[in-house]
Amino acid sequence: MTHKIMLILLLPFVLFTKIGASVKDTCVVTGAGTSEQFINATITLKILLVEFADVKRRTSPSSYTKIDFENMLTSSGIYVSPNIYSPDGDEAYGSMRDYFQKMSSGNLTVTGFVVNTVGLGNVPNWVLLSPTKTKQQYHRLNGFWEDAITAATVQGLDVSTPPTVKLVIIYAGNTYFGPTGGWGLNPAVYIDSYIMSERQGRPYSQENSNDKFSRIGIHCHEFAHVLGIGHSSGSRADLMQAGSRNGSIDGNAPAPLNPAHRARKGWVTPTVITGQQQFDAYYSLTAPQVFRINSNTNNDYFLFENRRFNQNMVIGSTTVPDYNNSAFFPPAWSHGSISQGIFVWRVRGGTPNDYSNNGLVYASGNYGATCPEGTPSETDDGVPFPGNCNVRVLSPWSDSRAPSPNTPPSSGIFVPNTKDGSNVGIEVLSENSVAGCFTIMLYQTRPEDSSPSKPQNFRVGTHSTGDNSFPKLTWAAASEPDVNPSGKFRIWRAMIDYIGQVGLWLLKDSVAGNVTQYIDWSVYGAGSGNYIARYKIKAVDTQNKESLFSDSVSIIYRYLDKFGREDQSPTPEGINEFKLHKNYPNPFNPTTVISYQLPAVSHVKLSVYDVLGREVATLVDGMKEAGFYTANFDGSKLSSGVYFYKLQAGSWKPIKKMLLAK
Repeated sequence: MTHKIMLILLLPFVLFTKIGASVKDTCVVTGAGTSEQFINATITLKILLVEFADVKRRTSPSSYTKIDFENMLTSSGIYVSPNIYSPDGDEAYGSMRDYFQKMSSGNLTVTGFVVNTVGLGNVPNWVLLSPTKTKQQYHRLNGFWEDAITAATVQGLDVSTPPTVKLVIIYAGNTYFGPTGGWGLNPAVYIDSYIMSERQGRPYSQENSNDKFSRIGIHCHEFAHVLGIGHSSGSRADLMQAGSRNGSIDGNAPAPLNPAHRARKGWVTPTVITGQQQFDAYYSLTAPQVFRINSNTNNDYFLFENRRFNQNMVIGSTTVPDYNNSAFFPPAWSHGSISQGIFVWRVRGGTPNDYSNNGLVYASGNYGATCPEGTPSETDDGVPFPGNCNVRVLSPWSDSRAPSPNTPPSSGIFVPNTKDGSNVGIEVLSENSVAGCFTIMLYQTRPEDSSPSKPQNFRVGTHSTGDNSFPKLTWAAASEPDVNPSGKFRIWRAMIDYIGQVGLWLLKDSVAGNVTQYIDWSVYGAGSGNYIARYKIKAVDTQNKESLFSDSVSIIYRYLDKFGREDQSPTPEGINEFKLHKNYPNPFNPTTVISYQLPAVSHVKLSVYDVLGREVATLVDGMKEAGFYTANFDGSKLSSGVYFYKLQAGSWKPIKKMLLAK
């Protein structure tokens, strides 16, 4: 039997600098079966076990049996904890059959058997590839498949693969990368078969007696390639991500298939959006709601799905963590701190099998980072919407970077906008983490009808005039057509004392949507001093829809002329109650600042008393407009001790304590 070797995909193992090992694909699957669907289909696996002149199957502490291999790949509902662990006592996370039953929504059944003959104790008789070739002499180009097929045929084993049969070649020992950087025997696909190791573990350049029986994560990835499923990007959010751990360290457990791949195989049917539609999007692993919006250019389209990371699933009679579960996405990694999110998958040019053009759109806009901007991620895992960054709007204007697939990590598929088209948008309106539901609005024609995107590149510097300086706020220009030029920006300011934020109110209500800077003339001595001013802004469109707040920025300053807006109006929005704040600093020597806020015009008296109730100072006594105020108290002529300050504003008479410590 003669076979021409066609190497379709290699999956070398590489070491990550921080977390250890990971798997990484380097080529794209092409050829037979790429567009084939599997509806109500059954595929039979023939499992061929081969060994080398120098590396044999495991015999100590015991050999793996025929049932061990068949349970891992083709059993139904038993190869999971706590019913059955792996032969080495590891959690098993289901069989490959279980996995594809879930991912195919019941459309694909995997059966199969070990083709080797069996000896005592149900232990297979492994096929010797060559009596002279060592394991190190085998790599992707020197006849591994040919020798395996030839040796099996000589022994009378049937390794033929008619249309509904696929071959799995499992070789003895651990997954082998090669001692000198060669390709070794990486998990790989060969037409309608794939190879994998008997055991897996680190390091990959040598045999390791501590390696464990291989688990299904990498098996599922390679078998998906046999089915014609290509790569995509999105890390552990997708089984087919190159460089993925397939759900956990060492590829033990598989992540789900993304909806582009499932739709391609006929396993999900996306709801195609026309116009503007609102949905309650619920989570389901086996029958997910998937929404599709077609772009107006290049046959691009986007798929939207709700995914949860804290759920369980049932395999057979056993409840085990879902393949999304935080057991596989530890909280230290990027989306481990949230329980659910809307995943958005971009398919460019209508070709979902092309890794370079397709994958998960990161809400953060950063490949290999989470929020805030630039915070390193351990896993390049991506951030769903709204995610850690609370990004709720995806539109052609939600990121300034162009989506060039050839220049990651700064752009490409990871950028959260819908370019190259101009008609696609989504807004997350609300979420219910208990019910696992998001209310989302999808826009196929007018994405500008969504709320504006969060303002970007918000910064604070100083503007100097004469002998003084003032905070100068700058930000990126609004790009939505209903913000620039006809919309506006709203600017908020908070003052920070030693115990935290003591007020947040609207500083400026209407900065034109085509303006990109603002100077706060009421804050003096910006850039030095003992006080802090914090700012953030929102964009407001012509429908009066507001964006989320920008990231906040802060600057120190010396003193404040007025807590008001640039037009000196005395009524700051956002103050709706009387409040007397704690003085700062406290303890103090000899001066401190007392701040208070008024929601309405009031006669105000602010006095300081000693512990005997004697008034030692009157700081304010007169009418005050609504607003936020400060008063300085100088205790240089008083002795150390406890003092009280009292504010009278109508019937409101709060008292607070402070300590003078000389």
